[in-house]
Amino acid sequence: MSKVISNSAKNGNGKQKACKYLNETALCNALEMAKELISVINKVPVTVFLWRPEKYWPAEFVSENIKQFGYTVEEFTSGKLLYGNIVHPDDLERVERELLRRIEEDYVDFSQEYRILTKSGEVRWVEERTFIEADENGVVKYLKGIILDITERKRREKLLYIQRDLSIALSTSNSLDETLERLLDSCLEIDEINAGGIYLIDEETGDMNLAIHRGLSPNFVQHASHYNVNSPNTRLVMIGQPVYKQHIDLILTSRDEALRQENLRATAIIPVKSGNEVIAAFYLASSLEYEIPDSVRTVIETIPMQFGIFISRVRLEEKLKECRRKRKP
Repeated sequence: MSKVISNSAKNGNGKQKACKYLNETALCNALEMAKELISVINKVPVTVFLWRPEKYWPAEFVSENIKQFGYTVEEFTSGKLLYGNIVHPDDLERVERELLRRIEEDYVDFSQEYRILTKSGEVRWVEERTFIEADENGVVKYLKGIILDITERKRREKLLYIQRDLSIALSTSNSLDETLERLLDSCLEIDEINAGGIYLIDEETGDMNLAIHRGLSPNFVQHASHYNVNSPNTRLVMIGQPVYKQHIDLILTSRDEALRQENLRATAIIPVKSGNEVIAAFYLASSLEYEIPDSVRTVIETIPMQFGIFISRVRLEEKLKECRRKRKP
C-alpha cells in the first residue's frame, strides 16, 4: 500500500514539474514574442503609446521611435513628461475635446491630425490613431495610440492649396499693385520662406527697382531697393534662370553692405519672364533654413511663372484697348 501511495506521489510530483515546465516555457515564449513585437514596432516609422485616461495622458509605455521627436522613452514612462505637454498649445483643447466626444459616443477607435512640438521646439504634424480600451461597464482603462509623422504630407498639401488659390486670384485680377501683394503674401505662406521682395525691371532703362517687400529690414530696403542695369545683381537676374544660394555666399560675392547685415540663411532669386523678356524678379529668403527644399523650389518657381502670365494678359488687354481707341472716329 505504501508503495502505491509512493508511486502516486511520484506521479503527482511529475505532473506538477511538467506543468511548471510548460508554464515557464509558455512564459518564455510569450516574452520572446513580446520582444519581437516591440522590435518590429521600433523599426516602423510610427510611435506607439499606451496612455492612462487622465489629464494630459501619462504614458505607461512608449516605443523607442519617440526619439524621432527628440525625446526619450524614460521621459514619458517616468512621469516627467506627459503627452499633453508636447501637443501644440493651439491644438491641445481640440484634441482633448475630440477624445472626450468619442468616448461619450462609445467609439472603439478614431483618428485625428494635430501638431506636436519636438524637444528642440520644431513643429511637426502627426496623425494619431487612438484605440479606446474600456471594461464591461464602459469605464475606460487605457488609451492606445499610434502616432505617424505627416509633416511632409501636410507641407505638400499646403503648397498645392497656395498654388490653387493664387491661380484663381490672378485669373480675375487686373491691378498690378494688388497682384504684387498677393504674390508675395502667397510666397510667405510657405513655412520655409519668411522674408522677400519683388523687383520690377524698368522697360526704358533696364534698371531693377524693389516694388514690394516683406520681412526685410529698413536698412536692407534703403540700400537694396535699386540696382542699375549694369550691376551684378541685375545681370544675374537677366540670365533668366533661378538662383539658390546660402546668404553667406551672396555676402562673399557682394559689395552690398546691406546684405552683410541682414540675418538671413537661404535665399532664392527667381526671374519672371513675359515671353522671352525678363520683366521682374522675386527675391525670397529664410532666416530659418540653410537650404530651400526641392518641393518648395517647385512652388516658388511656379508663382513667378503665374505672374509672367498675368503680365502678358494685362499687356494684351492694354493693346486691345489701344486698338479700340484708335478705331473710334
